[in-house]
Amino acid sequence: MVGLQQERAAEAVHASGRIGLAVAMAMALFVALTGLGVYALRSLPGPVDHGFHESPAVRHPEVAGFRVVKREVVQPPTAAYSFRLVGHTGAPVSLGDLAGKVVLLGFVYTNCPEACPLLTEAYLQLQERFASQMERGELALVFITTDPEHDTPSVLQDYTLGRGGKWLFLSGDLPSLQGVWDGYQVYRKSRKDLREVVVYHSYKTFLFDGQGMIRYQYEGVWQQGTVAPDIQELLEAAPR
Repeated sequence: MVGLQQERAAEAVHASGRIGLAVAMAMALFVALTGLGVYALRSLPGPVDHGFHESPAVRHPEVAGFRVVKREVVQPPTAAYSFRLVGHTGAPVSLGDLAGKVVLLGFVYTNCPEACPLLTEAYLQLQERFASQMERGELALVFITTDPEHDTPSVLQDYTLGRGGKWLFLSGDLPSLQGVWDGYQVYRKSRKDLREVVVYHSYKTFLFDGQGMIRYQYEGVWQQGTVAPDIQELLEAAPR
């Protein structure tokens, strides 16, 4: 009986030794694999730039155009930022040249593939609606380019004639335009994506009265029906 107990005790000791050895081997293997994993992670190259960048619309939602539609009554009215640029006919145009007129001022560029054509279409609808006031010199529709590298006066002339526009389309050198963009708080950034240049910019439009005071501001791609009543209001309030 005693011999049997001693034999079972010996087997238990051997089994315990085998289990301890297995645990030790498993722990050693885990440590080894962990070390290899850390080394592999450290050996990986840094992030690869595939050419994809955060859209400026993330930080400047007003460049999104389609998603931001806002009409603001500027109160109290503020003086429009003065400028002197070159019109699509090649003649200089300044803010002073527009004195006494109600002015709708927007920022677009001719190669814009999406939102800008919708704004130029709204301008065309407004020029038809207020044709008599424009002929009498009471209303001026004005664009300022955000792509001066491409939008030379001759390009703007072709674009204006091709669209049948009766607006003023202004360009100039980059420093002059940068001052105007900053003056109207228009965000603008150009970037070459693949084989073409894309210009991200704020879709801001301003409505001045005849004294050169900003009375209304619009953001996004607006409909002419949103702006027309404000134009009519300022035309009716203008001194005769």
